[in-house]
Amino acid sequence: MLDLSIRPLQPDSPWPAQIAAEQFEYWGPLTGHASRAAYETFLEQAAHSQTLPRVLVATSRTTLLGSVNLLASEMTVRPQLTPWLSQLFVTASRRKSGAGSALLDAAVSYIAELGYRQLFLFTSGTLPAYYRSRGWRDVDDVDYLGKLRTVMRFDIDG
Repeated sequence: MLDLSIRPLQPDSPWPAQIAAEQFEYWGPLTGHASRAAYETFLEQAAHSQTLPRVLVATSRTTLLGSVNLLASEMTVRPQLTPWLSQLFVTASRRKSGAGSALLDAAVSYIAELGYRQLFLFTSGTLPAYYRSRGWRDVDDVDYLGKLRTVMRFDIDG
């Protein structure tokens, strides 16, 4: 069984450079930033936040497993929707370990603690099926950043 801990990214954390490197290589501009350095700066700033944006980090002892970002806004074509889950990422060697599900659960809990009753994300390809299996529902499909994306919502029980 995986020894897993999920905590908010802290200002003294060693993880921003590694998170930025792995995620920017994987997503590039979908991170919302023009360069890896700019994304790392965002992560470092988010580490000081007590609300949104917030980054939750999954670790096993001293190993980074993955992270997820929580943002007030994400999709410029859907500015009325808030808050957003973005950049759910598990390192390649730790996929299918349960870290992604644990990060999703932690994100929902964090957002609920802030008083929100819904959480949004956008995704594409085969990933909508993964999120549907975890209780997310389709909101709509939209052409965004040159690709058809599915906007999804998770309703948080009161």
